[in-house]
Amino acid sequence: MSNDPFLIPEEVYRELVTRGEDWADAKAAADLKSDMVKVIKAEVFLSFKGENTIAGATELAYASSKYLEAIKDAAESGRLTNRARVRYDAAKALFEARRTSEATHRAAMGAAK
Repeated sequence: MSNDPFLIPEEVYRELVTRGEDWADAKAAADLKSDMVKVIKAEVFLSFKGENTIAGATELAYASSKYLEAIKDAAESGRLTNRARVRYDAAKALFEARRTSEATHRAAMGAAK
């Protein structure tokens, strides 16, 4: 058996759980920030509504720095979520590749006997 820690079932489990939890946490944060964009837009819209038409207040809300900052923050959070997913998927792929390599090595050793 290989000494590769990424082929020890308990190690693989721990690694995948850690990366999976990182991804889940990043996704939850991104979802919250995405929802907050709507809340911020509504708050800014309401602050402009009294002195403007609905269309005017909407345009001012979309152009506000507070709304634009929320959009950027949500986009960054989405990027971090995607990166966490990539790390999780890469860990799974690495395990599968190493498992395949080990199986190939065992088969070659068996054939050499």
